[in-house]
Amino acid sequence: MKLDDFGAGCVGGACGVLIGHPLDTIKTWQQASNSSVPKAIRQIYNRNNGLNGFYRGMLFPFVTTGAINSILFGIYGNHLRQLRRVCHSDYQREQLEYQNMFIAGSIAGFVQSFIACPIELVKVRLQTHCYYNEYIFGQRRTPWGVFKKVIKVDGVSGLYRGLLPMMCRDVFPYGIYMMVYRQTVDFLETTPLVRKRRRSNEGSNVDFLVTTLAGAWAGILSWVCVIPFDVVKTIMQAESNKQYRNIRHCLVKNFKLYGWRRLFRGSWMLVVRAMPVNAATFLGYEYALEWFHKLNDSYI
Repeated sequence: MKLDDFGAGCVGGACGVLIGHPLDTIKTWQQASNSSVPKAIRQIYNRNNGLNGFYRGMLFPFVTTGAINSILFGIYGNHLRQLRRVCHSDYQREQLEYQNMFIAGSIAGFVQSFIACPIELVKVRLQTHCYYNEYIFGQRRTPWGVFKKVIKVDGVSGLYRGLLPMMCRDVFPYGIYMMVYRQTVDFLETTPLVRKRRRSNEGSNVDFLVTTLAGAWAGILSWVCVIPFDVVKTIMQAESNKQYRNIRHCLVKNFKLYGWRRLFRGSWMLVVRAMPVNAATFLGYEYALEWFHKLNDSYI
């Protein structure tokens, strides 16, 4: 078990939140209120006293997303090394590399979903608090206030509302996420432009352009196929009156009431958000991982 991946994942997650939280707030508001992007932006601005509304609840995901990504990348990196060790030869390891990345990413997504679900629920209710109810226990909503309210009303199981659609969103897509990132990096590094940049680049093994493009592309591909599950997760976590019994009930009811467009609310914002957030996440991860490796080597 190596801890470098855990530390680098924490840094990467924090970088992603800094870049993407305003876009995530718009996306979450869209999905919870079934509104368009311009309408969601106006509502957030008007009901939250200006631009501060787009950063509502940012401290909580800034701290927790670092922890979630630490678990995600830590489990991924260590499990990938285990899969590589069971290969009988370098040739077999090379042939199975992308498959092993998909498996390790999926396992990491499965594990982190159990930790991320309560955090996502609190974050969603903080981001949509003006749409539903601004006050809780007579005070403005805080992460701790939302947490206590959920425990009081629904018990511990209430923290895991929306877990199934979240697992549908995270398990295999994280496998795709990790595999596509590495495939894109490997492809870009064979291009003449990157080879030329490599020869002139000194000091760091991380190529800023390659990591940015690969991270953005991996984020887009991993999100495109799971948008309806993300919408259902947000709907189920945002409302506290339990009008939806399960994922199927939520899908069917919203489809009947609003049509298929309801299940793809926030899709454009998801794609737009995926590019800078995942680029920043992988940049933070790769640079931090390189720094940890150099730090370890200095102690040897």
